[in-house]
Amino acid sequence: MGEVIVVASGKGGTGKSSVSAGCAAALARAGNRVLLLDADAGLRSLDLMLGAVDDAVFDLGDVLAGNCEPVRAIREISRCEGLSLMPAPQSLQALAEPDDMRRLCKGLANYYDYLLIDAPAGIGKGFQVAAAAAGRALVVVTPDPVCIRSGERVARLLQQEGAADRRLVINRYRPNVMKLGLVEDLDAVIDGVGLQLIGVIPEDEQIPRYAANGEPLGGGCPAAKAMERLARRLMGQEIPMMIDK
Repeated sequence: MGEVIVVASGKGGTGKSSVSAGCAAALARAGNRVLLLDADAGLRSLDLMLGAVDDAVFDLGDVLAGNCEPVRAIREISRCEGLSLMPAPQSLQALAEPDDMRRLCKGLANYYDYLLIDAPAGIGKGFQVAAAAAGRALVVVTPDPVCIRSGERVARLLQQEGAADRRLVINRYRPNVMKLGLVEDLDAVIDGVGLQLIGVIPEDEQIPRYAANGEPLGGGCPAAKAMERLARRLMGQEIPMMIDK
């Protein structure tokens, strides 16, 4: 059975979807079969980021509503072997109930090593549906006080939803900004959210370029290397953080 991991954030603008896509691609490149489920209903960005726009006929909402079989909504990502995507519903009303997501993921986990669910930002019903089937969770924050506070709230709610293994990903890390004193240091971020750190992703100008081209993050850029280390840790390997000071 594959693992089900939800990627969540307390507020928008953290780069959560970029982390979801980058981590999923890194897991696939490590030899895993990976399905990325875009549960961010209404926004629907992952098909654009991964170059699957033209292929997206059915989506997660269709599957949860029983309008099609899951296989009809799954699109293989041509530029990343082993990675597939189930696009998000175009309508916020298209998501069903948490039990529907649990049943779907239970079936899909027989065919994939990892299911990554990109949850909508915040703590509404979409978040509850996305988190329902996950045994593991990544909480994505940027190193600023507002995001840290919302990340702590999401971390507690994920525990209530049943995600026993919850880890922190600090995204868009910039050492020079940290030196300005908005947040004392990375330890303050970790303490504020209250989760064990599993990854630090640096700010990287290459990320928008890859997303605009519909190409999974790669090419040895700093963010791609950090995503690879994150993926290896999710696989149980002991990999150093290698954080720039």
